[in-house]
Amino acid sequence: MKKRIAWILVAVAAAGLIGYSVYRRVSAKVVDTADGAAVPVSVVQPRRGEIERTLSYAGTLSPSSQVTLTPKIAGRIERILVKEGDAVRQGELLVLIEGEAASLQAMQAASALEAARAQREKARKGVRSEELASAQASFAQAEKDLATAEESYRRADRLYREGTIAKAAFEEAERRHRAASTQLENARRSVQMMEQGASAEDQGMAEANVKAMQAQYDLAALQAGYTRVLSPIAGRVARVLIDEGNMASQSTALLVVVRDEQMSIRIPLPEKLYGEFRERREAIETRVMPAALPGTAPLVGRISSISPTIDPSSRTFTAEITLANEDGRLRAGMYANVDFVMERVPGALLVPLSAVVARGEKRGVFIVGHETSEGASETPGVARFRELRLGLEDSSSAQVLDGLAESDMVVAEGNAFLEDGQVVSTER
Repeated sequence: MKKRIAWILVAVAAAGLIGYSVYRRVSAKVVDTADGAAVPVSVVQPRRGEIERTLSYAGTLSPSSQVTLTPKIAGRIERILVKEGDAVRQGELLVLIEGEAASLQAMQAASALEAARAQREKARKGVRSEELASAQASFAQAEKDLATAEESYRRADRLYREGTIAKAAFEEAERRHRAASTQLENARRSVQMMEQGASAEDQGMAEANVKAMQAQYDLAALQAGYTRVLSPIAGRVARVLIDEGNMASQSTALLVVVRDEQMSIRIPLPEKLYGEFRERREAIETRVMPAALPGTAPLVGRISSISPTIDPSSRTFTAEITLANEDGRLRAGMYANVDFVMERVPGALLVPLSAVVARGEKRGVFIVGHETSEGASETPGVARFRELRLGLEDSSSAQVLDGLAESDMVVAEGNAFLEDGQVVSTER
């Protein structure tokens, strides 16, 4: 308890010494002022110029579109025809995959398709004239054979009834007659079919067979085409992800192709700016300064999209800025600073930001006053605080909306401890 009291006494004594020191300094300053000692200050006149309200953020450049190529069939990588950084056209051949088996399958399917087409043509046109002539000759011979068999049958029937020949001989003549009759009927039908051509059912089957073979050929040709990996977009090869000779499956990434004639930056912005950005999107200018290109003029971009929702975890929304990259200077992954020009006022009345001070709840500047009633300028003068109505502010200047004339002399430096009515010596 005693130690605690001792520490309290020491603290009180130290505070007293500090307070006394401050009092001595303030008293000396007041005395100096009362005795006529002037505070040295620098003064300037307001100027007319342009002022902007800007918001500065940073982000990473990315291409307007990016495609990672994977093969549609598995196989060994035979050739890679491009390297990183190469410009490519849409549809340009980039990678060859070994495809001997696919080519053979396509050839087999092509042969089967040709055979199916030939059968369809045969069904449509019917038999050849030679085949029809042969069938007609067979029909004529069958008629003669039937006539002979019929005559033999009648004679055998007569002799059998007379008892001249045995029953077996009669039955043999009867059998030959029936066989000749059947043969003639078959020959007649064959000629009729050849003369009429293939039936509608046969032609339909032939057409269906052609369609099936066509589908098999198309599939085989498609598989063979998959051995050639083409670029789906015009752009630039950003990365080569595999070497020649390696095996690749349908999930193996081969190349990354980017479209970089236009770049974009996605910037997360505070929720409080959402309304202003949505309302004034078209009027907001953007200036992009890539860190990798120091000394170059800022690049002009535009706000291409604003996210329709707020991220509840970060309380931010995203604005996407796009900018042209026709000369190819910009690369994906570059870090860049982005200035959003929210407002711009040309011909504004401006004072240095260092001239603006706060006295109580008021903000304004010190004006170097005049001691004589005639208004003649004297040095040293008197500093008078003047409250101002201010507008835009940037890193160096403040816009004056009301309360200041262009001829006024404003204290730009040395105003940190000035009080209204204090004597000053001015420098310009």
